[in-house]
Amino acid sequence: MFEMVASHTVRTRSEIWKGFPSIARREIGTVGTSTFQSQSTSALMLLLLSVLVIEVTGSAASAPLVIAAGALPALLLVRWVRSVNRLLDHRWVMILSDTGAFAVALALFLLSQADVQAWQIYCGVALFSGFGAFYLPAMRGWVADQSGDITQLTWLNSMLAVATQASVVVGWALGGVLASTVGISFALGLCAIAYACGIVLQFVVFVVVNRTPLRRAAAPAAGPGERRRSSAKEVPETAMRQEGGAWRMVFSPRRLGLFTGSLLAMELSHVLAFSMFVPLVTQASADRSWVAGLANACFALAAIGSGVLVSGGSLGNWVRSHTPGVLIAGFAVQTVFGLSASQTVLAVALYTLVGVLSGGDTVLQSEVQDRWRSVGSSQAFAVFGAVSGPSQLVGSLVIAFLLLHFSITAVYVGTIMILGFGSALLLVVARAKSINPVEEVIP
Repeated sequence: MFEMVASHTVRTRSEIWKGFPSIARREIGTVGTSTFQSQSTSALMLLLLSVLVIEVTGSAASAPLVIAAGALPALLLVRWVRSVNRLLDHRWVMILSDTGAFAVALALFLLSQADVQAWQIYCGVALFSGFGAFYLPAMRGWVADQSGDITQLTWLNSMLAVATQASVVVGWALGGVLASTVGISFALGLCAIAYACGIVLQFVVFVVVNRTPLRRAAAPAAGPGERRRSSAKEVPETAMRQEGGAWRMVFSPRRLGLFTGSLLAMELSHVLAFSMFVPLVTQASADRSWVAGLANACFALAAIGSGVLVSGGSLGNWVRSHTPGVLIAGFAVQTVFGLSASQTVLAVALYTLVGVLSGGDTVLQSEVQDRWRSVGSSQAFAVFGAVSGPSQLVGSLVIAFLLLHFSITAVYVGTIMILGFGSALLLVVARAKSINPVEEVIP
């Protein structure tokens, strides 16, 4: 028999960790390492290409177009992403995705040796994004397979967020230094080498050591003491396989659409604000790229601590209960940052504080992903990415247009206030309308 325990039950981080089987604990270390490698190189690439396109075009409005160029592949490839994640093991999908990213990084490095054109950069970003469209659903599908309840899910997402933010420290800090010293072309070569090393590492750990099968194995039935109940009702797998089943579940306002909308608004606020972050703090000068690197490195270091703190225990439960307020506080600080970005010391301090409050982002993602369980996490993230991509495209084009008529600061602050605060308000409404409160079942 299982005993129902309210969502306020406190489980320490060590108790949550021990709740994973030994095999799962080894897998967590493996995926955490691969996430660090992949995300650090991606962060480095994005900084380098944002600075490079500004150098080539001479216009700050070109930076949002880097985001726009990578927006459509997720939509165009959604059927392939869903099919591949149904057939292949998620870890193989991650390896193959990074292999494609390596090819793109190598091509951009070779192009940068000559007279690279802006359209070549945009095409490279689109291809890079196309391979990346497979990575996130695979990784999040793996996460859902390992975790049984919202507490484990939040812990695991927090630990991966720690790996991601640690990679930002490396990617952004290193990128800022490299772009200012040895040059963007040389740094792109390092990106290609980093992806090559990461692919070898993942192949050795996943395939040679863990002997991961190419095809995805059927999920084992839960044994005694393993059953968990998520925030969403179970939906028959056959219904999910029907055409449009995942779309209806994830985006219907009467089902999960408000939660999905909250996550979408939060991610759009980060992505679109990032497209203005580099010109905002560098003043469109490669010589000041170290400022962007330093600010993001400090943000990431603070976010690492925040991720650990919200991963479990009383503080983790408190943040889950007050996520909208934490989100609002974080976006309020980002607004002040936008108004003070020209002051280097203050800007770095404010962005560090944003990192402290970033735990709310992880908790929001965990809550939404927990409610997506009935759809299948990889399937839900695939259709979510298909909508997120065009949203980024439209948003980036709008921002590029606005930057031609308004200051970078005004557009940045407006984006944060509309999308950032909007995501928190949507979560409040979604929770109020939800008939399935966050609960868990533990032995």
